[in-house]
Amino acid sequence: MNRTEPLVELIFDRLAADRVPDDTAEVVLAALSGEADLTAALAGVPTVLAPQRTAADEPREAIWLSSVTVAGFRGVGPERTLAVEPGPGLTVVVGRNGSGKSSFAEAVELALTGDSARWADRNSVWRTGWRNLHAGDPCRIAVELRVDGVATPTRVVRSWPAGAELGEAEMSVTSAHGSHKDLAELGLVRPLELYRPFLTAAELGRLTAGTQSQLFDAISAILGLEAITDADRRLMAAARPVDAAIKEVRAQRAALADAFSGIDDDRARRAADLLNNKRPDLAALAAILDEPDESTADEAVLLCRRLVAMQLPDADEVTSLAGQLREAAGEARRHDGGRSRASLRSAELLRLAIEHHDDRGDGPCPVCTAGRLDGDWRATATASLAELRDRTLAAQAAAARLTALLQRAHYLIDDLAVPDGTTAGVPVDGLHAAAAALRLAPGGPEELADHLTARYPAVLAAARAAQAYAKDLLRERDTGWQAAAGELWAWVAAAGTLPERERALARVKAARAWLRATGAELRNERVAPFAEHSQRIWAQLRQESNVELGAMTLEGANTRRRVVIPVSVDGADNGTALGVMSQGEMHALGLATFLPRGCAPESPFRFIVVDDPVQSMDPAKVDGLARVLAELAERRQVVVFTHDTRLPDALGRLDLGAARIVAVTRAERSVVTLRPGSDPVTRYLDDAYALARNEEIAAEVRGPVVAELCRSAIEAACHRIVWRRRVARGVPHDDIEAAVVAASRRLTTTVALAMFDDADRGGDVLGYLGRRHGRRAVDAYQACREGVHGAYLADLPGLVADARHLAEALS
Repeated sequence: MNRTEPLVELIFDRLAADRVPDDTAEVVLAALSGEADLTAALAGVPTVLAPQRTAADEPREAIWLSSVTVAGFRGVGPERTLAVEPGPGLTVVVGRNGSGKSSFAEAVELALTGDSARWADRNSVWRTGWRNLHAGDPCRIAVELRVDGVATPTRVVRSWPAGAELGEAEMSVTSAHGSHKDLAELGLVRPLELYRPFLTAAELGRLTAGTQSQLFDAISAILGLEAITDADRRLMAAARPVDAAIKEVRAQRAALADAFSGIDDDRARRAADLLNNKRPDLAALAAILDEPDESTADEAVLLCRRLVAMQLPDADEVTSLAGQLREAAGEARRHDGGRSRASLRSAELLRLAIEHHDDRGDGPCPVCTAGRLDGDWRATATASLAELRDRTLAAQAAAARLTALLQRAHYLIDDLAVPDGTTAGVPVDGLHAAAAALRLAPGGPEELADHLTARYPAVLAAARAAQAYAKDLLRERDTGWQAAAGELWAWVAAAGTLPERERALARVKAARAWLRATGAELRNERVAPFAEHSQRIWAQLRQESNVELGAMTLEGANTRRRVVIPVSVDGADNGTALGVMSQGEMHALGLATFLPRGCAPESPFRFIVVDDPVQSMDPAKVDGLARVLAELAERRQVVVFTHDTRLPDALGRLDLGAARIVAVTRAERSVVTLRPGSDPVTRYLDDAYALARNEEIAAEVRGPVVAELCRSAIEAACHRIVWRRRVARGVPHDDIEAAVVAASRRLTTTVALAMFDDADRGGDVLGYLGRRHGRRAVDAYQACREGVHGAYLADLPGLVADARHLAEALS
């Protein structure tokens, strides 16, 4: 499935494919559009649906980690900087517990997010030891990022004045665009929440030991289906009051039936018989209520009953409606219907012109013949068309809202439930006069709002006075029937709305059922690539484990949401994963779950920082982890912090490629030292030297292999130079990779690319090397290029020494 396909269009297509009835489809789309449209759709008011699109991740350039600097923070005293190559590759930072290595990992996370997963849910003790005890002032952390194709790095700095608390850091962000208040201005806050390019051991534990809903939320957040979740919440919220009102009316029926059965009145007994039916005849009940009171021929009783049953909107509701009218009128005026129609005409012209260009290609404008329709014009026209459509949709939505509010206001006035009739002694003249004045409503929305505000209080005051009189009169003449009849009048009026409410509830339930089922399908379609990646990672991590991981799925919703990870043990289905796994297997499962999220294609971050991933792993799983990390490092920048030397040992033993090792040590007073381990150049040359000294193997056999190892060392040195230089210039990583691959066919072009930044200058290499670095460099270059040079057959260690000299000269 196309991950970037607009969700609203996808839902629309699914509605059509599933042949969803129009009334249900309308509610689905209205729920996606927003609360106002959903309310209008359920009320039967025509709406111009403009579904709310989630803030889709905009295409953004890849972001790499360049360095992290720490001073006075956690285990690091005097300032130290851990520099990493801003491109694909694996860096392993090794140090014993307490060496300060994890301080760098936490600094990356804290600088970018303002918090640390290691401290989450911990007590205050964990948050008080963050400042270094020996050199806590200045206290500062800084992260430098490289944005693909941008020469100027992005720097994020948090610093704490003396005595400041953890949450009182002073933050500064600078980029190629200048200074920024925070990362929100660069649009990175949401991606940091979704794709979290760092993972601590504590967070790994929570991924497996935390609640199912937490794991569900962490995974579902990156699937781009928030609009469906929001729509489901709106539908649930819309259904709740309607369902409650229906249940209340039904409950009142049973209570009224019991009440009427205890009244000694023929009308009450007949009403009770009707009320004992689940769907009583409302017309028959109304007829009973309209029967004259045998106890008196005075029509005042009938009028008083109607007055008591009368229900009018309260003052706050009318005041709110008036305010909404004024607001909607102003909004509609701002969008101006005339301009909206003009926008529609302009949009149609642009659409036809774009279609003409698509059909005919570049050429003169068919209307004016003076202008030209070409690619630049099409890009501008497409942007203008989108802007015109947005403006038109906004104008139509504002007009639709104003129309709906005007209808509500006129319904309120025209349907005002004021009983007719005049009876001597019952004070209804004032009520009729106030209602008549209210019905003289002006046409304009602002005038109508002012009219409601001015006239409705008089209606409400007169109604309350009349109802007070009516209640007193009925109380005097009450035989038991009169009081109950007033409640029955109110219930009959409410029960009359039941069919409409039940239809609305049925529409909401049908829409919600379809949306939830479709959402679950879309969710698992979109989670499938992550699940497949998790399975591939688990297949490498499990090694000798007899637990086999099935495809992860997301199930349920609201409080019952969960992640289902089926497993089988020795081929037998054993339910879900967590109940059968050892601690080491659970830790590996956490990695298999996290890494696909951190490496999602939509993430702008091309780096992942993992702290202490080797916990509880047996040697076989450490080998599997080494393979996983090496594979990820082919396209991602992977930085791993560990106290366990088994991981770097496994990387070297399994010959998994060039991993950079950094050793961290900590001396007294928190003085931290960062020393590079064996880099690829050093490793190749050390291997070449060891082989060169092995006299048990004939020189004729050793020679080509030693020369090839030396050549690999020179190539590695050249590649590092090319990457460092071009990244600093802001060259995109894909372009750098393409240049390196193209030059790698010959050593001459590789060295030329490193020395001159031009692979085509291979003819200048020998002369340049001779002038700048002497005969040793020239001989080493030629031996590495052509294989075993005759001069080195008897002196292979000399070849290695000269190759080392050449590598240092190039660097």
